[in-house]
Parts: sequence; C-alpha cells; structure tokens
Amino acid sequence: MKKFASILTALIMILCLAGSALADEVPQTEGGKKFEGSWAKMNGLVEIVYEEEGYRVSVDLFNQESNTGTLWQYACHYNEASDALVSISSSKNAYVMNVDTLDKTDLEPEYMGLDDENALSVFTLTPDGALEWKDGHENQGQDLQFTPIGSFEGLWRNEAEDIYAEFHWQGLLDENQFCYNIFIAQGEKESHLAGMYNPETRKLECYDTAVIPAEEFLTAQDEGKPYHAVFTDLGGGQAQYETENGVFALEYDLLGPES
Repeated sequence: MKKFASILTALIMILCLAGSALADEVPQTEGGKKFEGSWAKMNGLVEIVYEEEGYRVSVDLFNQESNTGTLWQYACHYNEASDALVSISSSKNAYVMNVDTLDKTDLEPEYMGLDDENALSVFTLTPDGALEWKDGHENQGQDLQFTPIGSFEGLWRNEAEDIYAEFHWQGLLDENQFCYNIFIAQGEKESHLAGMYNPETRKLECYDTAVIPAEEFLTAQDEGKPYHAVFTDLGGGQAQYETENGVFALEYDLLGPES
C-alpha cells in the first residue's frame, strides 16, 4: 500500500507540473536546496528529496508504546515568496510495526490526493536551522521541530579506490544524539562503524566497533578519543570520507545495495 501511495503521489506531481515541464527544464532554485536531506526528532523522521521540479517529502512519526506509526507523504514545490515548501498533494496512512522483525503492516490510507487551497501543508526553517511542519489537514505538526541529520542514508561508492559504504539511520539516543550504523569496505578490508552526526559541524563522526565496542561509543566521545573516520555530506550526491589512510571522495549510488 505504501508503494502504491508513493507512486500515486509521484504521478500527481508529474501531472501538476506538466505545463512547466513542457518548456525548457527549470533548474532547482537555490532557496529550496536547504530543505534537502533528513531531519529528526525523538521518534520522528522527515526525509526531503528533490525530484526534477518538485520535492518529495515524507514524515514518519512512531509511537514506541503501541508500536504503531503514521506516515505522511507530500509532493511539494518551493515558494520563494514565503521561503517554504508547500504541498501540491498529500497522503496519510497508519502502520503497525513488528518490533522483532521491523516489518511494517500498512493500514488503509486516511486520505490521498490533491490538496485544496485551504488544506496546504507547509515546511519552513527556523532561524536556528530546525525544520517546522504545518500540516494543512489536521495541523499534526504543531510545536514539532526536526533537527538536520545529514543525507547519508543509503549506499556510497568510490570506484577508483574500491570503496563501498552503506549507511543506516539508527535513531536518536536522546534529542541531541543522532546515530548511524555504517558498513564500509575498501578492497579486502571491511569495517563496521558506529557514527554520531554533529549538526554544528555537519559531519558524521565514527568509531570502528572492532576497536571501540558499540556499548562504549558514548564513553569514547566523552573521553575525547580520536575518531576512526569522519564523513561530510557535500551535497549533490557527493560526500567526503576522512580516515587515517587519507581523504576520499564518495558518490551516492542511486541504485542502492545489490540484492
């Protein structure tokens, strides 16, 4: 059901933007670029992806007590006058998660389709760089703010250096600790890293779990131990990987992990 909703949302966006698409392709505006990436709060994740002339936005809020969640999906455009992403279409559906397998069972969508002018959802940034969400249907985003956590989720490569890096968002330990799990291989050498994203430096600071066990991850930070790797999201599907063996460029692989 979720895949169907995603496909329908994408089709609606294409239809809404067809008129402008027939003309010369319009490049992404500079103002909209700052919204791209992932944003998080406790038990909440927002992902914003630019697709040709619009933005695909997903908002996922999870309830740990009931193991249920709700997923909102939007097709948005950037409004320069209000410096905001404004919805064209939206959908909402709840799901139930099996915490043992992490499998999700989607329930029937509560709504899906084009948004009326009086039901537009809006995404803006606060002066300190947090993302705010005003849902036009039920105002579900009231008083919620999401912190940027970079755009690392997925697969990255450097073919020339034979580097393969796969990133998985693990969630928040608290409102200020943003965790990733990373598998990275360079040639025959493989490592598993525990990473903490630093919103101030916009870097993902990582330890090798074979050297510093995962349960000692936070202690290592407190003790000021040197990181085994640092990743920087450079934007545009480019990242930088810094390690004791050098500094390497990484490129995002749109096809994702090999099945």
